[in-house]
Amino acid sequence: MMRAVTDAQAALTGLAGQPVEAAEFSSQVSAALERTLSFDGWCLFGVDPDTGLRTLQFGGRGTERTAEMASNEALMNDVNKYADLALAPVAAGWLSLDHPEARRSFRLHEILLPQGFHSEVRLALRDHGRLWGALVLFREDPRRPYDDSDTATVCAIAGPLVDAIRAYPVRQLPRRGSAPGSGVVALAPDNRMIAVSAEAQAWLDDLVPGGDDQTYASDVTRVLFDAAHAVRCGDSSRASTCIRTIGGHWLRVEGTALPVGDADVAVVLQAATVHQLLGTLAACNRLSGREKEVLALLVRGLAGKQIARELTISLLTVNGHLQSLYRKCRVTGREELLGRLA
Repeated sequence: MMRAVTDAQAALTGLAGQPVEAAEFSSQVSAALERTLSFDGWCLFGVDPDTGLRTLQFGGRGTERTAEMASNEALMNDVNKYADLALAPVAAGWLSLDHPEARRSFRLHEILLPQGFHSEVRLALRDHGRLWGALVLFREDPRRPYDDSDTATVCAIAGPLVDAIRAYPVRQLPRRGSAPGSGVVALAPDNRMIAVSAEAQAWLDDLVPGGDDQTYASDVTRVLFDAAHAVRCGDSSRASTCIRTIGGHWLRVEGTALPVGDADVAVVLQAATVHQLLGTLAACNRLSGREKEVLALLVRGLAGKQIARELTISLLTVNGHLQSLYRKCRVTGREELLGRLA
């Protein structure tokens, strides 16, 4: 088992930041996971560490009941919720009929068991106190439920998996075709989609990895439900995020109150602006506070000397920050960096 875990760690470490298509990323992650644990369904997703909204998702079986899972995570008291695991001493946990709190788990009895899954193991992907996403594996065999040893195994691959998820949105990826126009999805209080514009559907379709990955358009709607939940809670600061689509475009998702007819929330999907992307680029590339300031001035078109005057530091120091910024962003210079944000 130790050799299998080591091999999986190496595979995931090598995947971080690589310019692979979404379907290939999914395939390589799945293959790495299969080296460590058996499973009949799986889901790996990333979230915006500032807002908690989903920014990517991969998987194979087990994610079909997206709206119910969103409600379970946001509104119910259940076992091993991702938000709880993110703060727990151990970032992983298992759930089956053998769990001491199984009786109270809506997710187990109303979502997993009806789909034929008798156990799951969850792993919160956290780094320096920030939640970047999570992994969940599902198993059908009631005679082989996940247990503490499986929890330890997924914890062993957490580090390289976090790095792969964190770097995924900002990897080098050419854009294909034109970005859709602005679109909107109107949601009812129970997350029923009252209306979906053609442009919004085009954006959602461009979040589906394709290939052998079994994530579908109905699965990626989770970001809509989570944005709507933030709006309903009155937390507008957590109702928006930026997402890199499969075609290489940058999408801005923003929820807003819309009490019209049966709808109570509208989620707008449109191309992200460069300034909206600064936080995402800084977080995914682990930029320092000063590097963030330099980046913000860089995208405003300021030259090195102007940045130095603005920040009251030497040009030599500015150039040092720029070199570090370019290295972390895996670009050769200003033009390539700005091209990534276009």
